[in-house]
Amino acid sequence: MRVVTLYGGIKTAILVGIVAAVLGIGPATAGTGGELLRVCADGPPTCAFTAIQEAVAAAEAGSTVVVEAGEYAGPVQISKPVTLIGNAQGGSVINQGVIVAGPFPVTLSGFTITKGLNGIQAQSPPGQPAALSPTLRVENVQLTGNAQNGIALFDQTQATLSNVTIAQNGTSVLENPIGGGIAARDRANVVLQDRVFIRENGANGVALLNEATASIGAGTLITRNGLNGIQLGGSAQASLQGIASRQNRCFGVAVNDSSQATIRDGELAGNGKAGLQVGGPSSMIFAGCATLSDVDARAHATVTGTTIVGNPIGILVGDRSKELDRAELDATLVLFNENGCDLLVDPVAPKDVAMEQTTLTPCS
Repeated sequence: MRVVTLYGGIKTAILVGIVAAVLGIGPATAGTGGELLRVCADGPPTCAFTAIQEAVAAAEAGSTVVVEAGEYAGPVQISKPVTLIGNAQGGSVINQGVIVAGPFPVTLSGFTITKGLNGIQAQSPPGQPAALSPTLRVENVQLTGNAQNGIALFDQTQATLSNVTIAQNGTSVLENPIGGGIAARDRANVVLQDRVFIRENGANGVALLNEATASIGAGTLITRNGLNGIQLGGSAQASLQGIASRQNRCFGVAVNDSSQATIRDGELAGNGKAGLQVGGPSSMIFAGCATLSDVDARAHATVTGTTIVGNPIGILVGDRSKELDRAELDATLVLFNENGCDLLVDPVAPKDVAMEQTTLTPCS
């Protein structure tokens, strides 16, 4: 095994030669085989490299790159199976983001990633089939201060996050927030587990669009985001188990267009408009949490054992203005407390609402 020491960081312009890399290197398990490379700010003779990108370029498939404390320039572009391990306590910082492209397992652990367009962006290589998307594991990472999203997932990327903080990403244009915490599009899938905190991002804490899917587990706190805690649009699907979505400007969870969500044992508290919205279009502007279009779609939410507390409206079914907006809600054992009112059903378009073993105050 060769040991190299290292200490010390759009879609169309990614990675010259990436297609050759895809064809030449098959999927492997990150961190097994390959080399151990170390990165430091001092450079030779302390270490061979001063830049993470140089180490990644030199690494064999399956290598592990260990990055000592310091600030490193990006964007770091990854097109092979590797594991990058930073010094989380000592401050391994990647500026300008990380871009992962290709059908490889990649692990990122122990970094702060900041000042990028997206903190982490993962996708298939440009011009290649969506199936050539990476499998990404993100652990013990902070994503903050990125211009659009903390994490942006495209194509068929699979991403698992644990012990991750995603805070203060995104910006605003004409006082409308853009970007956010996590944005998953196409058929990307994201799994959140074990202490994931998503707070104070520009638009949505989590946005799932197209046919994206998500499994968001207990220990996930989503709070004080500029639009919604979680928004599903298109035909997205999500399983939300034991999450807390609090004090977001619009909705704790918004299930829009023809998306579907299952919410179990969660808490939707103190959000600006409603704890949960089912129905309506996913297009939204900042002022008054207003929507822009009328879509012929049917959203569906199943809610069980969830506490909805301290919102102006506990659950809003529909959009209160749209003629094509259909929605379905099945709710069991929902605890409402201290909302302005608990359930408002828009009468304009067809709605199917079933509430069982639940006491509520309907909105007038």
